[in-house]
Amino acid sequence: MINHLYLRTFISLVKTNHFTRTAEQLHMTQPGVSQHIKKLEAQLGKPLLFRYGKTFELTTVGERLYRFGLDQVEAEAELVNQIAGDELNAGECRLACSGSMAMQLYPRLLELQRHYPALSIALEAAPNAAIVERVKTNRSQMGLVTQPLNDSILLQQRLWEDPLCLVVPAEAESGWEALVGLGFINHPDGHHYASDLLELNYASRFVTMEQIPQSGYINQIGQILLPVSMGLGFTVIPQSSLDAFPHPARIRSVELAVPVKETVYSITKKHRLLPARYQLITEVLAGQWSQA
Repeated sequence: MINHLYLRTFISLVKTNHFTRTAEQLHMTQPGVSQHIKKLEAQLGKPLLFRYGKTFELTTVGERLYRFGLDQVEAEAELVNQIAGDELNAGECRLACSGSMAMQLYPRLLELQRHYPALSIALEAAPNAAIVERVKTNRSQMGLVTQPLNDSILLQQRLWEDPLCLVVPAEAESGWEALVGLGFINHPDGHHYASDLLELNYASRFVTMEQIPQSGYINQIGQILLPVSMGLGFTVIPQSSLDAFPHPARIRSVELAVPVKETVYSITKKHRLLPARYQLITEVLAGQWSQA
């Protein structure tokens, strides 16, 4: 049987990637943290860490245990919420969406939490495939995706549409050769967005994203336009993300012959009734929907 205390120490260590910081967070000594990890390794009969110098990497067993530990934490939080009761204005709401949607929705969700202090918002920014997996494994109870699904486990509801924008440096050309010369600034949904837009607007030239050199990658939606503004490449993002960029004079949204919009869908588990507090989340989404 895995010792719960040792497992908690192990999860904290992986998150901080630092023995001293883990000790400080858990109000332990550094040797105490090391002892917990050694005892956990003794229980399992396998090493959890490859140690070198003052840092470490997880072994295969360590990676599995870490994922198991995160699932246990999620399950405990779910149990606490269920025991606490199904209150409209209290409890944790776990959502997952793309980074661009998180930029739009998170301020509204925080306002909701400020109005209802007993409410807790847990928002995970992730690409579509990861969002679907989170909902199916109950790590998020609601997800927002931009692709239609055919999955018997999930319920899907169409919400709103967000135009996609082809964004280049302010002085750059937007012909096919110019785009290839610039290279693509990729992000978690970058290829999905770009394929849809380029296929319709550069039909005679575009085949796959492999044709275009990748000039960079960033998984923080708020930073995607920074390399574009510095002339380092082009990208494709939703209009809502473009509007949030603080230096619009440094970039240009290309006028498209064929406008492209991404449709936003909500997904939930088909046979899993959402707690009453998710009515508040639905109202926030409805407000975003009407605005879009």
